[in-house]
Amino acid sequence: MPNEQNNVFLHPGVEDEAETFGLANRLPRLSGMKIGLIDNRKRNADLYLEEIARIFEEQYGVTEFQTYRKASQSIPTPADVLDDMAQNCDAIIHAVAD
Repeated sequence: MPNEQNNVFLHPGVEDEAETFGLANRLPRLSGMKIGLIDNRKRNADLYLEEIARIFEEQYGVTEFQTYRKASQSIPTPADVLDDMAQNCDAIIHAVAD
């Protein structure tokens, strides 16, 4: 019978502890705000964001958008792009579509 103390089992999954995040505060209004739009390059994400921008502009008075289209859906948005959007936009929408 094998010695149980010599058996080592490894789990390939990530064992990081999940971070808890709260919801962002709601904007007091959308009128006059600048909204960042991140397209993750999945099919129809661009169409989804175009429609969101149209609705936000026509119905809610959003005056400006800053857009970014990722190089690939499999890579994260670069930190410098996120930092720039966080500094220059009142809110950011990251689109995932199929």
